[in-house]
Amino acid sequence: MKTKSNTSLVLIAAVVLASLSVTVQAGRTLEKNISITVLDTRQYQAPPHKQQDDLWMRVRAGFSLTNIQSQEVRQHESNFSKNQRFIDHIVGRSQRYLFYIIEEVERRRMPAEIALLPIIESEFDPDAYSHRHAAGLWQFVPSTAKAFGLEQNWWHDERRDIIAATQAALDYLQMLYKMFGNWKLALAAYNWGQGSLKKVIDEGHGGNKSVNYQEIGLPAETRNYISKLIAIRNIIANPRRYGIKLKPIPNRPYFEQITITQQIDVQLAARLAGISESEFNALNPAYHRPLIKAEDSPRTLLLPVTKVKTFVDNLENYDKSLVSWRIYQIEQTETLRDLSSRYRIPVARLAEINGISERATLKKGQILLVPRDGSSAREMTYLAHYQLKQPARPATRRSQSSEERIVYTVKKGDTLHAIAKRYGIDIKTIRLWNKGSDQLSIGQKLTLKLTSPAFSSPYSS
Repeated sequence: MKTKSNTSLVLIAAVVLASLSVTVQAGRTLEKNISITVLDTRQYQAPPHKQQDDLWMRVRAGFSLTNIQSQEVRQHESNFSKNQRFIDHIVGRSQRYLFYIIEEVERRRMPAEIALLPIIESEFDPDAYSHRHAAGLWQFVPSTAKAFGLEQNWWHDERRDIIAATQAALDYLQMLYKMFGNWKLALAAYNWGQGSLKKVIDEGHGGNKSVNYQEIGLPAETRNYISKLIAIRNIIANPRRYGIKLKPIPNRPYFEQITITQQIDVQLAARLAGISESEFNALNPAYHRPLIKAEDSPRTLLLPVTKVKTFVDNLENYDKSLVSWRIYQIEQTETLRDLSSRYRIPVARLAEINGISERATLKKGQILLVPRDGSSAREMTYLAHYQLKQPARPATRRSQSSEERIVYTVKKGDTLHAIAKRYGIDIKTIRLWNKGSDQLSIGQKLTLKLTSPAFSSPYSS
């Protein structure tokens, strides 16, 4: 298928553990700003007969597709076997994802060759994107992804999500197998499209789904697609025969899964886990923006097995805001240059973060990410889980002070005095806005009205 705060908060984490166990008391109040609840602890454990040290041995044991003797297969075997650098490149990328994929393939009793399909689709690059708008390891086009429930929006694209996309791809392949009754035809349909394959079988072979795929008038791309997979399978089955050195991959989980319910910067999440931002992004490529938005629904993070405890421990002891970005709603007369000046960020960087052109015309109501205010408001510690609401400003001047509202959720240990001090707001103002007393309850929503200092823009007329 050619288809690419200083604020106290509650972070609910569901950690899927493999070789270690992270135990945190539910509801425990931490001394600083995080309390964590472990919702579920599960371990990936291979059955005894799968306890090989090298994951490739396990993969080989599951090969079940019949071999194909064809010039195309031999040609691809030759091409791959002459390129040790390509094989090393693929192995290096696949080691993050292959254990999880083969686990799922085995659980569904599918041929192990299916676990190699991302080599052909994307070279195991979750950021791969084709000219046909296919994305991710499994190269879903938008329409197919939508049909299989993969979320695609400004914040997040599950076509690149390692777990979600793998599940969707295996669902799709199983559906195709049931439709055509043959794994090679299922693979052909995955690449070419089920409708196209069914039409040619119906018209050229009387609907006979037992026809050999080599007898069908498949496009050259699809014939090569299957031939490449078989060639790669043959090389992995017997690398020595082809003069290839296949670097071992440990037969154990590479990553574990945590579910978060509060926003966090990508850069900070990586730092708290003790990994590079590039490693974090390789495991969590579905997130488009530097801020992971989790207010509408929980989000999952994948972290290396050995870094989960590091992340949890560091998060417990982190006493600052988890976000350095705010969600900003565009007013009618604003431009990228206006925002660049106000928030002290280069236009090019602002455009890149928001996935737009530097010359883009901003529309009223459009949502962008901007740095937290470069003025004194920059030090405020509220989380960016709101949409900025500001009064309209004259088009020709920006010298007035501006106001914005946030909705603050009361946490354990909060007092009205502490909240007022944290945000620089008078207690009487908080009472006035919320029509309440000094008695707060956990989970209570407070509306806070924040005032940003006046500023002038050099782009004003």
